[in-house]
Amino acid sequence: MESPGDLGRTARYAQLLVQAGNYEGGVAALESLLLDPNAAPTVRLELAVLYYRLASYAMAEALLNNALQDARLVGEQRQFAENLLRDTRKRNQVSRLDGQVILGLRAQTNPASRTSESQVLAAGTLVPVDPAYRPKSDTDVQVTLQLNHEYDLSTQNEATVVSSLVAQVIKYSSSSGSRLQPNQVDPYNLALAEVTSGVRFKPLRDASSGLTLRPHVIAAALTLQGKDFLTIGGLGLDVNNRISERLLLEAGFEHRQYSFATRIDVPDADVLGGPDNLLRARLSRELGPGRVLSGELRVRAHRTDRADFDYDAYEARVTYSATYASPLGKATGPWTTWVWGSAQSRDYAAPDPAVDALKERSDTDWRLGVGNTVPLTDKWSLLMQLEHARTRSNLPNHRLKNTSLLLAVSYRL
Repeated sequence: MESPGDLGRTARYAQLLVQAGNYEGGVAALESLLLDPNAAPTVRLELAVLYYRLASYAMAEALLNNALQDARLVGEQRQFAENLLRDTRKRNQVSRLDGQVILGLRAQTNPASRTSESQVLAAGTLVPVDPAYRPKSDTDVQVTLQLNHEYDLSTQNEATVVSSLVAQVIKYSSSSGSRLQPNQVDPYNLALAEVTSGVRFKPLRDASSGLTLRPHVIAAALTLQGKDFLTIGGLGLDVNNRISERLLLEAGFEHRQYSFATRIDVPDADVLGGPDNLLRARLSRELGPGRVLSGELRVRAHRTDRADFDYDAYEARVTYSATYASPLGKATGPWTTWVWGSAQSRDYAAPDPAVDALKERSDTDWRLGVGNTVPLTDKWSLLMQLEHARTRSNLPNHRLKNTSLLLAVSYRL
C-alpha cells in the first residue's frame, strides 16, 4: 500500500491532470486513492464530479451515494453532493423532462427597427422620414417557456428520443388590440412556438467516441396581434462531437419552409414564402474551471418568389462566459456572466423598386452584449442582459440601431 506521502502526491497529480483537461487520467489517479480503506469521502465526491462530466451518470450516482454515507462529509461539500445526486438521478431516468419559465421586462430604444436616418429612398428619390416612423422607445413584458424531454431507448448506440419546445409571448406597452392595419406604426405583440423532435444516437461503435447525430423534424408558428402570420415546417440534423474533455464541436443543418398568412398588413404574403437553409458550427473551449470561450459561424440562404426578398447571410459570433463564486458570499450560489459580439453580412439578390431600382440592398449587423445570471434559490434565478445592435446599409432605409435591457426571473422546472 502507498505511504501517506505517496497518497498526497497522487492527489496532487490527479488535480494537475484535471486542470490540464485530462479527466480520464484524473479518474484513474483518484481511483487509486480508493485502495486506502480510510480514503476521505471527498475523493469519491471528486471522482463523482469527473464521471458526471464524462456523462457516466450511473458511476457518478454510485460514488455520490457512498460519499454521503460517510459522516466525515459535512457542510458545503455535503450539500453540493446532495444537489449533484439529485441531478444525477434525473439523468439516469429512462424519461427525463426539464426546462425553465422566464418572466421578463425589456426596454428598447428602437423595437420597431425604424431607420435612424432623416431621409429615405422612395423609388430612388430621397424623401424625409414621416415623424410617425422615426425610432421610438418602448417596453414589453415577455413570458418564455423552454422544455426539453429525453427518452432513453436503451440501445447500444445510446439512442435517445430528444424533443424540445420553445414558446414565447411578448406584449408591448404601446400596442394593444387585434385590429390589423397597413403600415402599422407600433411594434407587434407576438406569440411564437417551435417544436423539434428526433433521435440522438452515436453512429460509431467506439464507446469512447464523443460523436452524436440527431436528425429531427421542426414545426413552428408565429402570430402577430393575435392573428396568424407565419407557419414553418422543416427538417434538421444536429452533429455534436466531444473532441476532448475541454473541446466541443456543435454543428447542424436546418431546412425550413416558410408560409405566410394573407393579411391586410402583409400584401405580398403569396410571394414571401419559400425555403430557408441554415448551416451552423460552434466550437467551445473550456479555458479553466467555469470559463468557456466559443466561436460560431452561420451561413443562411433565404429564398422567396421575389428576388428582392432573397438574401444570403454570413455571421460570426464570439462568446465568453465565466461562472464564479458569488461576490455576496454564501447569500447566493455561483454567478455566471457572459459577453458576446457578432457580425453578420446580408446581401439581397435584386433591387427593391419601391426603394431604389438600381441598387441591391446590402446590410451588416453588429451586436455587442453582456449578461449575468444570479441564482436566488435552487430553482429561482435573476437574469440581466444588455445588448446594443447596429445595422449599416448601403440604403438609408435600413440603417438603424437599438439598445435593449432585459430584467427577468427564471424558474427551473
